[in-house]
Amino acid sequence: MRNHWHCLGSFIAFWGMLAVPADAQTKVNSAACAACHREIYESYRTTPMARSARKLDGTAGAEQASRSAFAHQPSGFRYQVSLKDSAYTFGFANPATGTSGSKRLSYAVGSGTRAISYLIADDGFLFEAPVAYYTRSEAWGLAPGYDRYDYPFLTRPIAPGCLACHASGVQVDSGTLNSYRSPAFLEGGISCERCHGNGDRHITKMQSGNLTGGPEMLNPAKLPAPNRDSICAQCHLSGDVRVMRPGADWQTFQPGARLSDSQTVFVRSGKSVGVTVTGHVENLAASACKRASGDRLWCGSCHDPHKLPGKTETASWFRSKCLSCHAEKGCSETKQARAKANDNCIACHMPASPATDAEHVVLTDHSIPRRPRPVARARVGAADELVAFDGSPGARDVALAYAYAALGESGAAYRVKARSLLERAAVDSPKDVDVLVSLAEIYRNADQGEAARPLYQGALEVVAGQLTALSGLGAVAMEKGEYAQAIRLWTAALKKNSGLELVRLNLALAQWKTGDRAGSEASLRKALEINPAFAPARKALAQLGLPPQK
Repeated sequence: MRNHWHCLGSFIAFWGMLAVPADAQTKVNSAACAACHREIYESYRTTPMARSARKLDGTAGAEQASRSAFAHQPSGFRYQVSLKDSAYTFGFANPATGTSGSKRLSYAVGSGTRAISYLIADDGFLFEAPVAYYTRSEAWGLAPGYDRYDYPFLTRPIAPGCLACHASGVQVDSGTLNSYRSPAFLEGGISCERCHGNGDRHITKMQSGNLTGGPEMLNPAKLPAPNRDSICAQCHLSGDVRVMRPGADWQTFQPGARLSDSQTVFVRSGKSVGVTVTGHVENLAASACKRASGDRLWCGSCHDPHKLPGKTETASWFRSKCLSCHAEKGCSETKQARAKANDNCIACHMPASPATDAEHVVLTDHSIPRRPRPVARARVGAADELVAFDGSPGARDVALAYAYAALGESGAAYRVKARSLLERAAVDSPKDVDVLVSLAEIYRNADQGEAARPLYQGALEVVAGQLTALSGLGAVAMEKGEYAQAIRLWTAALKKNSGLELVRLNLALAQWKTGDRAGSEASLRKALEINPAFAPARKALAQLGLPPQK
């Protein structure tokens, strides 16, 4: 959403994250800070960042009072969201095919300032729901990216790297992609520690009464500019591709460090400027104000993260920020235009514009254009160069950036270059799991399964249980008729992400091939339990002469 929709617009790799056990990021709940910082705490609690996620407990939100039924004409499915028996649920039905089902919504993600997305919990695994609530229109609709599917897609995994930009103390089950303990997070928002650093030692120091020396909490404004800006960029700079450094994962970055030390964010060189949900840092960097001001201008120049101006104060609040650099003067256009703007700088120079990566969402244009510009949609398939937004990436990171782009929506444009770069990176880094599985995927997608096999095997030797390697090697084994091996690999993969629909479907086929008809039926029924609208599983049951549901 860009809130967490940044995981849809940018192809971010999570393959390497399974190598490191994931502990809860936050040790101290923000409420612990209130004893000494009550005014700031109470003010911050009202901001969108502080309320960007919540567990749904049956209490109706504002979204429940609005239009909750809608149709997706291309697929023929109708959706209905409701609050029933103290639970949020959404149902879906296609009258033409007789397909129907419902799912409980377990978590809400997003403050509701612009939109709210929802998560489904199935046996502890979290998936994004295909429905979202849009605040501006006060109506429900498909979540961004879901209109491309001809059935309700219920198994898009929620990886911790996405969830962590909305919640703190994320409790992912070690070794899985999207399985979480309950609750999935300890604090439904961005905690104080996410910007100010770990608070354990600071609280101990303050309680001891010995206030000299010892650890202090970070003040982002006093950090060197790259470290300061990294705190905001960890969630507000998604770029087009994000590559983790060797050994880093979603929780490696800590306040006070440079984001580029743990990950490299790549942007496309020829991309037209446009508003994206988490592209604020990128847009600001493109502005004339930032280019002229350099490090003096940063997010904190205009935003107070602890509070928001009131609705009647917004124009004057931001105008005062503009006037800290610009000599005071009225609007340079006509008197009529000035009267209309009422000296509201942001009305003309930071206009609300439709996001290029999320339907129904309007965001502030942080590129600060002199005049409003038309919306620029990304060019699908354009083979622009990928350039690091910050830092100097090594050959390995560049290779992975093109690999992730090649495996994304505009893959054909990057595939040849990605393969060449990865083949060199694999020679230089023969134990780099991300390189191995990325090159293996390139080979397998080119129908070169035998070339992919040793790469998958090499990745599993480094990280036992690596999800992509398990799934891909299972596919290679299946193609060669090695059904028992495919069953073993795919069974292991589904324990790390139960929503791999095609893996489960192929597992059922492999079980059938080995004579395990009961196992095959159980796999197909499990697929329909997770997603009742998954037509291939229904078709497979029908071919076996079995009803789709018991």
